[in-house]
Amino acid sequence: MKKYKLIYAFAFIATLFSCSSDDNSVTDTEKPTIVINAPTDEQELHVGEEIHTNISFSDNVELASYKIDIHFAGDGHAHRQMQDDFIEWSYETAGIISGKNDEIALDIMIPENVKEGHYHFGVYALDKAGNQTVQWIELDIHNHTHE
Repeated sequence: MKKYKLIYAFAFIATLFSCSSDDNSVTDTEKPTIVINAPTDEQELHVGEEIHTNISFSDNVELASYKIDIHFAGDGHAHRQMQDDFIEWSYETAGIISGKNDEIALDIMIPENVKEGHYHFGVYALDKAGNQTVQWIELDIHNHTHE
């Protein structure tokens, strides 16, 4: 009988140590959300101007970081001959966001030598659990010197 009590006691202790407080936690699988307040989709901009950005982020648990990616969309058509010294512009920046809700506002200068056309404006958001969301809009950049 003593032998059985010892086995039951050992099984009970093993059960206690195998349970941890983390077993009750739920894994965060919900992606953060992004709202691009500015610029707006299909907004027309000009070289030498600033892109005024305002972006809101939210997550059910905790935000971590963001990235903005702007690059030439290059749809292949042109209405006039472009000079060789114009570039297909690309821009990237990243930063930290925190809490359940955060907002950033940046002014991004469009260089003078940017090739006009369609550009993709992408915003990435990452939460503390590693869930990622991306939101894309299109921008039209024009060069007044060629119009």
